[in-house]
Amino acid sequence: MNEIAALVDRDDELGLAGDAAQKPNLTEQVYGQLIDLLIAGELRPGDVITERRMADRLNASRTPIREALGRLEAEGLVYKQPSRGVTVSPFSTEAFVDILNIRQLLEAEAAFLAAGRMRSDRIALIRDALETLAKNPQPSLADIWGVDDMLHGEIADAAGNPLMAALIRDLRRRTHVFNAYRNPITPRFSVDENTKLLEAVAGSDREAAKAAMREHIEMVKLAIIERLSGPQR
Repeated sequence: MNEIAALVDRDDELGLAGDAAQKPNLTEQVYGQLIDLLIAGELRPGDVITERRMADRLNASRTPIREALGRLEAEGLVYKQPSRGVTVSPFSTEAFVDILNIRQLLEAEAAFLAAGRMRSDRIALIRDALETLAKNPQPSLADIWGVDDMLHGEIADAAGNPLMAALIRDLRRRTHVFNAYRNPITPRFSVDENTKLLEAVAGSDREAAKAAMREHIEMVKLAIIERLSGPQR
């Protein structure tokens, strides 16, 4: 009897360990889905998010919903209100600029580390994507963000620092969220500028690659600040 009990206890422990191993993955999945809703503009500043309704919408349990919302709260994208639940945070130009400043630091360093290390097939793929985008007279937000994310993601990966790459991707997602708050706005995207950045990182001059990325994000930042200072649409 004691042996059976011991086996049952062991199975329970293994089951709990398996749940614990899967839990972060599920929370990460829900977090990504919530970010997608923010980027798509389906969740707007002032919208109230209830755990039960969101769990039904995403077909998930309330625990990962609660944990994902806690992460969004820590990032300032949502906040809690007494008796109202979790609310999508209002747009903050200052927070947006802060994100771009951090991106500038991280991505410039990533470009420095990635210089001369990008695979030739990935460089060719990005060139093709940029050329295709240049031929599209009216690209959608998804078209622009897809190519932009490809370029910056490949540079981040080539830097060889997985933590840095993850941080860069997280900050870029948050940039997309803030852009969505002002929807519909097509972000400024110059194929020539991005091609210039790609060629700089494809070369072996690390300082040139770093300077190109710093200048690239600085121009993006100035364009966004100028746009945000204009009339709301």
